[in-house]
Amino acid sequence: MNQERCRCCDGRLELQRVNRLQEYQGSWILLENLPALVCTQCGEQYYTPETHDFVVSLLQRHPQPTRTVTMDIYDVDQLELA
Repeated sequence: MNQERCRCCDGRLELQRVNRLQEYQGSWILLENLPALVCTQCGEQYYTPETHDFVVSLLQRHPQPTRTVTMDIYDVDQLELA
């Protein structure tokens, strides 16, 4: 992957910390402060092989979460779209 330009829009990539909502085995988890290369133009996110390997290892180890939160869920199929 070219680490300087975005594949979607050719924008510039910069290293940032992002939050990623991830579905895993039927449950949702939130990964906070995950390092990612983020396009400054369109916002597309790219993860390094090291970050990918870290996430895979984390999901396999099932460590105690930092904290647990409750969130609202909206099923669009059950709501009228305006």
